[in-house]
Amino acid sequence: AVVPADVAAQMEGEGRAGLAENAACCVGRLALLNADFVANDLPRFITGWCDGLAKIRDPIERRDSFRGFLRAVYANPQSISKQVVGNVLFAIISWHLPIDLPDDATNVFATDFEFQPFPSSDASELGVALIKLVHDLKASVGDEEWHRIQGKLPVNVRKLLRDVYRT
Repeated sequence: AVVPADVAAQMEGEGRAGLAENAACCVGRLALLNADFVANDLPRFITGWCDGLAKIRDPIERRDSFRGFLRAVYANPQSISKQVVGNVLFAIISWHLPIDLPDDATNVFATDFEFQPFPSSDASELGVALIKLVHDLKASVGDEEWHRIQGKLPVNVRKLLRDVYRT
């Protein structure tokens, strides 16, 4: 395996603050340099990568990590199975949460929380690429599965997907 097992394990790990985010940043930046370097191993750690991506607070690290994520996913589109679409969506939705959101703010998805617009500095290139990814995910799983996935999402998340990502 090209990506060491310990890097993948760090993205899946619980309890050590910052490790998942740092691993997600590292792998994202590796993928920016060479997407094929991580693409083949992507199915092994995509869930952890999405979790780490969702937790990154620094806007530059977040941008770089997502750009690398997109490159790796498109280098190996088969790595996104129906089982991980929700994880990918959660990572994408994290762009619309405030950077200073407390870690214990789990009720944000169960309330009428108003998501923030996509950051204007990243809206052009990255925002368009994420919208394309959401549409590609929807097409890859089909309408029936997409409706099942959306049915499991909170109402405010479905509204965000509909209004911003036009799904």
